[in-house]
Formats: sequence, C-alpha cells, structure tokens
Amino acid sequence: MMRLQEMKWPEVQQYLKHTDLIILPVGTTEQHGIHLPLGTDSYEAIGWAEEAAERTNTIVAPPLWYGWSPHHMAYPGTLTISANTLERIVYDLCISAVHHGFAKVIIVNGHRETNLPPLKIAATRVASETGALIAVVDPGYMGGAIGREMRRSATGGVGHADELETSLILHLKGQALVDMAKAKASDSSVEKLQYDLSAESDQPYRPLVVDELRAMTEPTGSLGDPSQATQGKGERYHEALVHSLVELIEEMRQKDVVTKPPPVPI
Repeated sequence: MMRLQEMKWPEVQQYLKHTDLIILPVGTTEQHGIHLPLGTDSYEAIGWAEEAAERTNTIVAPPLWYGWSPHHMAYPGTLTISANTLERIVYDLCISAVHHGFAKVIIVNGHRETNLPPLKIAATRVASETGALIAVVDPGYMGGAIGREMRRSATGGVGHADELETSLILHLKGQALVDMAKAKASDSSVEKLQYDLSAESDQPYRPLVVDELRAMTEPTGSLGDPSQATQGKGERYHEALVHSLVELIEEMRQKDVVTKPPPVPI
C-alpha cells in the first residue's frame, strides 16, 4: 500500500516516472446515528480508495476527514467546514499534486450527495486551469445499481446511517465500531423523508437545515433502516465499488494528458 504520508520524496519521484495518477479520499466527521461512528463517511472513502489503490499500485493521498455537514450540526460531535472551504482545500491539494506531475487525480467521496457540489467545482477549476484529468467518484454514482439490487429495506429506508452505510462499516470496521443493538429503523415515511436517493422515482433536491434534520431524525439521528444491515452485504457492496474504481483507474492510466504548470498555492 502506497500511502503518500508514509513515503519519502524520492519514492514519489520514482513513482512519477511510471505513472501520474493519485487518489484523494474525502469524507466527513459527522453524526451517524447512535450505532455508527462519526468517521463513517471517511472510513468508507478510505476503505474504498485504499483497496483499489492496492490492487492497482496507486498512491493514496492522506484522507480529508472533514466535509460540508451543516445540517448534521443538529447532533454533538459533528465538525463541519463550509462549502467554500471544502472547495478551496480540494482545489489546493489537486493543484499541489498537478504541480509535482500528477496529471490525473481521482477524488473519492464518502459523503454522498452533500460533498459533491464543492468537489465538482474544485475538480472543474483544476481541470480547466491545468488540463489535468480529474474525476470525482461517489457511491451514489458508482454503486447505485448494486445498492438498489441489494437493499432489503422499503423505500425510504436508504438515507443516512442506513442499511447500506451500516453494512459497509460492518465490513470495514466490524463490531468494534458498530452497535447493531442500537440499529433501529427510523419512523420517517417516504413523504416525510424525501431523501431516499435510491428510490426509483423523480425527486427534487432540497437542502436540509439543522432544525429540520433534527425533527426528521430524533431521537437517533438516523434516516432509514440500519437494522437490515449485514457484514455480507457490506462486503459485496464494497467489492462492487472497488471493482468500478479499479476499472476507472485503468481507463484513466491509458489516457495521454498534457498539463499546464500551475502556480504553487499561496
């Protein structure tokens, strides 16, 4: 496993003689109900990124443990950064990577829909300014089909700290960080929820604010039905995500990219 923070700079220099791709995992530190750890989204992004990296001999950058989570400030422990801050951090990290010769960057998002707007903006800016090949991958895009196939909870059961997220953390971290005795289905109806992105219906995007999320999720902070989670589901879901990311890595490696030297972030 090539973790950037564990390497010496000559090792990075040698790596760049053969390939120019790096992976950046991005998650959050936010409440995930009373049964999952606050680092859930980050653990998912790290696990997904590192497994694919190991299979493809790709460097993984240090993970970003903070994301855009204002609505989850309804519960203690959540540490959020603004959308502008997230965009700027990811932009600066990608520019730094491109400066050294990483012409291809894959941003692995573990925070589903909420992190995506600032990540997409950062990726677009870097690509436009440098010519680098930047991709943003997210479970909702890369694992949507397998997620819909695997789920056993009813519509409205996939939201936050739900069946799929709980299954993933059971697979990645085991019972040490998951308290299945407290994994209970929320009482949010489809009409109340309007948040289940796996539902096969047209749905508008509507941002949640602190008071609304609290009212929707009390007393646990969860949306959905984590009681349906199993380690086996998590393993299958994780493997599908890793397989898709490995395919993307191999596809991007085949592309010729010429970048414009970017300035060092100041």
